[in-house]
Amino acid sequence: KGDDKDLGSWEVRLKYAYLYLDNVLPFTGVEIGQVHRPWIDHEEHGGWNYRSISKVFVEAHEGAHLTNSADLGVNFKTKTEHFSSELGLFNGEGYHGIEDGEGLSAEWRLTGHILGGGTHKRKKSSTYADVSFLGQWNANSNKSGADGEDLNWYGLHAVYNQPEFLLAAQYIATEDAASKYAGSGYSVNGELRLGELADELNHVGIIGRYDYFDMDDNSGDKKRTIAGITYKYNKYVEFIANYLGEKGSALDPDEEQDAFMLTTEVNW
Repeated sequence: KGDDKDLGSWEVRLKYAYLYLDNVLPFTGVEIGQVHRPWIDHEEHGGWNYRSISKVFVEAHEGAHLTNSADLGVNFKTKTEHFSSELGLFNGEGYHGIEDGEGLSAEWRLTGHILGGGTHKRKKSSTYADVSFLGQWNANSNKSGADGEDLNWYGLHAVYNQPEFLLAAQYIATEDAASKYAGSGYSVNGELRLGELADELNHVGIIGRYDYFDMDDNSGDKKRTIAGITYKYNKYVEFIANYLGEKGSALDPDEEQDAFMLTTEVNW
């Protein structure tokens, strides 16, 4: 799917290769090299836990499709109990884009940890409530096409988690972008962990997500529904059976697509 530029490609790409220096500033470390961009890794570790079946909304072609997870640059990462942030300066093309030497991308994530815990890794068994402001100001982005137009966008994200369930919602909008990326939309997702409610359903969960992104060029809107059942086999292995339904401008505007997936996720 997408631009088809990688169709049939067997190229090997380097995603992360960086030097991390801790405590270069109070509560702050820095990544230098091919580093994490500020948002995606954060959402995948506490907002949307199922990368194995779908990328997060801001990255997915069926969603906003505005950025990816790694790039050449520097990323300053701050962690305190009630506030964390990532502030970075990057080439802007991402880890599989072509660097043309034009423009830079300033990117950020500012997160308030309402219930604290900002210095700890997010776990499903924890209780937390986080609100984030995120975005990037990407001048002369090669992602936008040969003319190197700007790709500027921002978003708001909120998530609440406790052992029984997770609820998350976000809004994303472009401020200045090429027509193929310009638009705005939202995503909501949740998890219900049935094992916390009934012992006989131990390790069983229900997940759901809905994405909507309206294109400014009148090409239509992108809509996607995800629904599934999960089973945590052990600490390292989880089985997922899910449905994906798509329609809108990610396909032909009048086309709909339904798919079913069976996934084994191995994580250690």
